[in-house]
Amino acid sequence: MSDPENRSVTRAFQIVDALSKRDGMGVSELAAAVELPVSTVHDYLQSLRSTGHVVKEGTDYRTSTRFLEIGHRERRRREIHTAAAEELPAAADETGEQATLIVEEGGDGVLLSVAEGEGAVDLPAYPGARVPLYANAGGKAILAHVDPEQREALFDEQAFEPITKRTVTDPDVLRAQLETVRERGYAIDRGERIAGFVCVAVPVLDRGDTVRGAICVCGPESRMGEERREEILSTIRRVANITQVNMDYV
Repeated sequence: MSDPENRSVTRAFQIVDALSKRDGMGVSELAAAVELPVSTVHDYLQSLRSTGHVVKEGTDYRTSTRFLEIGHRERRRREIHTAAAEELPAAADETGEQATLIVEEGGDGVLLSVAEGEGAVDLPAYPGARVPLYANAGGKAILAHVDPEQREALFDEQAFEPITKRTVTDPDVLRAQLETVRERGYAIDRGERIAGFVCVAVPVLDRGDTVRGAICVCGPESRMGEERREEILSTIRRVANITQVNMDYV
């Protein structure tokens, strides 16, 4: 692909990304957001409308549900998603909290599935949401079980920026934590990504002991004491085991 073509693709996705973060934008507002001429943005929008990836409502443009379709197809192709499809809601029902299935993609943690228990607090979590691997229990469960060379490559892709006052931003401290996670078989974060919440997670390994993702449960710190965490760990360990069996043998 030539440089001009490469720039065109990059610009198109910059426009899509900017639109996806807002509930509709006019051409001038969008042009300012992506720092491109209005005429250029207008041309891109017409092309994106022709492919069905952008829709126009009045004078505003927004991303279309075509991306929902693409995301849904991609999620269904993930073996681990299918393997955990029944077990993740069961974990949410049993714990009463929010349960998530997280995988690594492009150096980020991606929430592949989210299930809400009866007492779950409404958290900013939805399928497709991207979270930093270093700042949440699910990400740590994954990082602890990749081989050292891959882990260092993933570290190189992390910004290590503080999200809350408790976020671990020192790679050496995180390395030590991951050794502990690997030894005990679970990860925990106490308000490292969402202040006031405690999350526990266990890895999902295949029969070759390759980490495929993690099962995570989060709840308010006030009801996530040690005894409660042990109960939740028992649940998600079972869920991870069944998910592994479903991947390997079903």
